[in-house]
Amino acid sequence: LLLPSYVTALYHRFITSRHAKPATSAPKKQSKTAYLDGLRGVAALIVYIFHFNYLFWPILKNGYGSSASDTYIFQLPVLRVLHSGRSSVTIFFIISGFVLTLKTVTAIHRSANSSHDVLDGLAGSLFRRPFRLYLPILMSTAITAILAQASSNVFIPNLQGGDIPPRKGSWGEQFWHWLSVTEHMVNPFQAVTGRQNLWGNDYNGHLWTIPTEFKGSVMVFVLMLAFCRSKRWAHFVGVLGAGYWQMVKGDFDQTLFCVGLVLAELSIIVPTDLKMVNRGLKHGVTVALAILGCHLMSYPEARGPSSPGFRTLSGMVPTFYKGNEDRIQQFWISVGSILFVLALMYSPVVSGQWWKRRVQGTDSGEDDQGEPLLQKLFTNGFSQYLGQISYSLYLWHGMVNHLIGLRYLHPMSQEWNASETGINSLVGEGFTDQAAAARSAALSTYTWKWAWTFLFNTFVLFWVSDVFHRGVDVYAVRLTRKLSTWALASN
Repeated sequence: LLLPSYVTALYHRFITSRHAKPATSAPKKQSKTAYLDGLRGVAALIVYIFHFNYLFWPILKNGYGSSASDTYIFQLPVLRVLHSGRSSVTIFFIISGFVLTLKTVTAIHRSANSSHDVLDGLAGSLFRRPFRLYLPILMSTAITAILAQASSNVFIPNLQGGDIPPRKGSWGEQFWHWLSVTEHMVNPFQAVTGRQNLWGNDYNGHLWTIPTEFKGSVMVFVLMLAFCRSKRWAHFVGVLGAGYWQMVKGDFDQTLFCVGLVLAELSIIVPTDLKMVNRGLKHGVTVALAILGCHLMSYPEARGPSSPGFRTLSGMVPTFYKGNEDRIQQFWISVGSILFVLALMYSPVVSGQWWKRRVQGTDSGEDDQGEPLLQKLFTNGFSQYLGQISYSLYLWHGMVNHLIGLRYLHPMSQEWNASETGINSLVGEGFTDQAAAARSAALSTYTWKWAWTFLFNTFVLFWVSDVFHRGVDVYAVRLTRKLSTWALASN
């Protein structure tokens, strides 16, 4: 149980390889929304990369070209998406809005004269949602509280000296504090006003997204209930209106849930494998849309208004967002994430056979048995594995950073500061060449130590996330389903 699944899988494959019979069955076919699972997993990994690497390289927050020193390659637009954790959070909300509503929206379209399936689906989804969100959190924060109480130096604070779980005077105090914090977090009636009153759990500051997630889930369920008997154009207008209203008022997170609901219905009304449009044109449009989405999702955390590629965009926002860098960034990365998911959704099929026919000039435009081009990024084995452990990865990445990464960052930071002091002395004495060489050597040493720390920290995080997924998250899902079966009336 304490070994990650990828280790045990390799072990079993090695043991049984000599006796294994050739596979005769076809590989299991993925669902049409498998790419969203992979996208969620990759987004969770990027959130971790964001929170880890910005501890070591805070300059990554700045936009490329916003100052003379901001010229690192990973500050460039599009490449920035690889470490833009805030953009990944917007992806989470769109995926939730889509996945939570697709089954019910499908039932609405199939049950034109009966609302039984729709109401049954809504009741089950709404009943299960809080258990699915909060059961793993109860366990993860309880483990964190136990570790915090067990030793005063298990978790290492950030360079500013805070952001770690509190250690109380006794086990009893620790328990009651954890219980109080948990009660506040799971309260379904607390006010969540956009990002103006965010509250991170004392045992995991990254859990600020969960009340937002629950609020958005309830909202899309209510919208589906309100419009389940209406004409579909009325449903479209109503949901888009609700999303637009919330966006203008500054709650773009909830708008993203509405977008997810709209995209779910759009996938039924306008099938993603539509053959009326030339495939080459669809490739061009979806790839361009994906690149544009990545550019917008690259809006920097700091100095966006002075960064090339974003200067004009910084002023093209609704009134609520103007004059505030965080709000401007939230607006544009949200727009970018919408475009990116839309591009994935309508990316056309591509395969080696299609390219061969294209070269030969015999392509008829008919779909073959290939896979959508852009979705391939998220349907491979690694992305799908990330999708499986994505929730555990999100729950544990912060604590592992404080357990491992920051333990190495503090001495590295002290060494770097000492080097800077010596380098500044050389510059003051006029030894500029020696100072440049010393800075290059110090940067090289810092980079190597960061790389090894990142690898070790990532190894531990994957191990912990895999074990927690199999030991807690999977059972939380099963328990949630059983509770739903026991509690909901049978027909």
